Amino acid sequence: MHRLEAYAMLAVIIIIVVSSLYVPAFFILRKRGKGIVQQLGYVGLLCAAVLILFPTIAFAGITFRPEEYTLNLQPFLWLYEEDAARQFFVEVIPNIIMFIPLGFFLPAVFRGMRKFRRVAASIFLMSFCIEFFQYFIGRSSDIDDLITNLLGGLIGYEVFLAANHLFSGKAFWSRFIGEASASG
Repeated sequence: MHRLEAYAMLAVIIIIVVSSLYVPAFFILRKRGKGIVQQLGYVGLLCAAVLILFPTIAFAGITFRPEEYTLNLQPFLWLYEEDAARQFFVEVIPNIIMFIPLGFFLPAVFRGMRKFRRVAASIFLMSFCIEFFQYFIGRSSDIDDLITNLLGGLIGYEVFLAANHLFSGKAFWSRFIGEASASG
């Protein structure tokens, strides 16, 4: 569980840093009529993107001439390993959790992303690009990551749909998803 704790601590630090760096943009967008509540969606999407890109690309370092290229195209091989339970909690669960915010904030911020196919395609493409890039920088590239990332993003999308249904017509939700001109 040490790796999960490290990711959680990293997430908190990244959220604080990204939120702090967003402050100048907040005032500029505020003058342009973007309310506080709507901008929370922007900050959430930005944090979600950084929380995905930092541990998957930058956290372990980049080597453009790796000694070994690792590619797994067979799904769920970890199920047959001796430490399958550990693999599940250290690899599978974090990959799912990491993409849930992206699946939630994409449709919250962009009206054009409120269709299942668009969100699924965007999440798949982002995950594919990460796995493709990882192969060339000395990290492992794994079909399981692509599957679990997509699953996490789709869970996030379902959470957005549930919240949209639950809070439909509520002023704060309308401002959050940019459907009201009222400032938050």
